[in-house]
Amino acid sequence: MHIEEPTTNPLETELSVQHYQSFPESEPLQKGQKDLAKENLDISCQCSQAALQMALIASGLGLWDWNLVTGKTYYDPQWKSILGYELDEIDNEFKSFEQLVHPQDLPRIRQTLHDYLQKSIPVFEVELRMLTKSGEWKWILACGKVFQWDEFGKPLRMAGTHKDITQQKALSEQLQSEITERESSQTQIREKSQQLEITLQKLESTQRELLQNQKMANLGQLVADMANEINNPVSFIYCNLHPASQYAENLIRVIELYQNYYPTPIPVIALHLQRLDLSFVKTDFLKLLWSMRAGSERVKEIVFALRNFSTSDEGQMKKADLHEGLDSVLRILQHRLKEQPDRPRIEIVKDFGELPLIECYPGELNQVFMNILTNAIDTLEEKIQQNYSFAPKIWIHTEIVSSHLSLVNNNQPWVNERRIGKKHKVIIRISDNGKGILPHIQRHIFEPFFTTKPVGKGKGLGLSISRQIIVEKHQGKIKCNSQLDRGTELIVEMQTTTRDYANMRKHAGI
Repeated sequence: MHIEEPTTNPLETELSVQHYQSFPESEPLQKGQKDLAKENLDISCQCSQAALQMALIASGLGLWDWNLVTGKTYYDPQWKSILGYELDEIDNEFKSFEQLVHPQDLPRIRQTLHDYLQKSIPVFEVELRMLTKSGEWKWILACGKVFQWDEFGKPLRMAGTHKDITQQKALSEQLQSEITERESSQTQIREKSQQLEITLQKLESTQRELLQNQKMANLGQLVADMANEINNPVSFIYCNLHPASQYAENLIRVIELYQNYYPTPIPVIALHLQRLDLSFVKTDFLKLLWSMRAGSERVKEIVFALRNFSTSDEGQMKKADLHEGLDSVLRILQHRLKEQPDRPRIEIVKDFGELPLIECYPGELNQVFMNILTNAIDTLEEKIQQNYSFAPKIWIHTEIVSSHLSLVNNNQPWVNERRIGKKHKVIIRISDNGKGILPHIQRHIFEPFFTTKPVGKGKGLGLSISRQIIVEKHQGKIKCNSQLDRGTELIVEMQTTTRDYANMRKHAGI
C-alpha cells in the first residue's frame, strides 16, 4: 500500500503560496536582491511550518488534508506517530486511513461523514478505533471541516486533526464501570433494605399478635376469675330467693288469718299496723322479691356471657355455636344498647339461620363480634347526636351456603358441589343504619392503627385484629360494604371446618 509521498504536499504548497502572497509588491529587484528575498522567504516558510508542527506536537494533534476529488490525503508526521508508524510506512491515500480503522467503526464513520457533507451536521467529529503498528487498537478523536468548495457547492478539500483519546476512554470506561458497580451496590442495598423492612413489618406484626394474644389471655383469665367470683354469691342469692318468696307468702297468709279472726287488735299492735301500712308492705314485699329474682337472673346471664366470651381456647380449635357467642356479646353490650337519657334504645334485629357447630377459636371469634358491634354502636351514637329523631338499628344475619358461593368475592367461578364434597360456608352479616364510611377511608379500615375516632377513644387495632383472626387463623374472609348516610355492613365468611392455625404455622415454619 506504499505510495511515494510528493516532494511538496498540498497543504505545504498552500501555506507557501499564502505566505508568499502576503508580501507587498515593490519595484523590480536586481538579481542579488532577488536571491536574497527568495532565501528569506524559504526561511520564513520553514519557520512557519516548524512552528505549526511544534504546536501540533504540543497539543497531541495529528494533521490530515484530504483531496475529495483525487483521494490523495496528506498525513503529517505527528498523525503517523500517534499510531507508531514512520513517515514512509503509510501511503498518502484515503484508503490507507480506512484500512487502519476498526471494521465495526467504519460504517459509523461513513454515515457521520455523509451527514456532514450533506450539511446535516455543522462539523465532522467522530470517535473511532485505529490499528497501531504494535497491533493494538487506539481510540482516536477525528475532527474535520471542508475548507474548499467549487462553484456548484461541491466539497473539494477537507482538513482536520486526529487526537489519541485512548487514556481518556479507559478512564471513562473505568468510571462508568465504577458507576455501574456503585449503582449495583445501591440496588443491592435497596433490596436488602426492603427485605429488612419487610422482615421488620413481619416482626412488628408478630409482636402485635403475641402482645394481643397475651393481653387477651390475661384479660380472658381475669374475666373468667371475676365471673366465677361473682357467680358464687349471685348463685347463693338466686337459689335462696325462691324459698324466701315462699316464706314471705306464708307469713303474709298468717297475718291475713290473724286479721280475719282477730279484727280488733290491742292498741299497741294497732299503732304498729298503722305506722307500718301493712297493706302496702304485703303488696310491695312480694314485688321486691320478684325484682331481686329477675335481677339475679340478669346477673347470672351476664356472668354466663362473660364466661362464654372469655372461653380459653388452649391453643386448640373446638366446635362451637356461633349464635351463643353472638348472644354472649350482645348481653355484655346490653348497657350500651338500652335506652339512655340522651338517646333512644338501639334495636337489635336478629335473623339467625340454622348453623352447625363450627370448628373455630370461640374466644377470638367473640372478640371479632365484639369489635364489629362496638364500632356499629359508636357510629350510631354519632348519628343520633346529629339527628335526635333517628331510630338506630343493628341487623345480625347468619346463614350457611355452599362452598362455591361467596358473598365476599363474587368473582369466584362456579364449582359443582359433588366435586367439593358438599362443603359449606358460614356467612355472618352485621350491618347498621349509621353514617356510613367514605370510600377513601373504607380502603384503610383494616390497616393497623388506622382510626377515625377521637384521640383516646380508639386505638385503630379492632378491625385489624379481627381481619387477622378471620383471614389468618380461620382461613376466612372479611369485607366491608358501606354507603354514605345509609349505613355499613361487615360480612364474615368462614368454612364450617378449618385447618388448625397452630399446625399451619408449624408447617409454614413460622
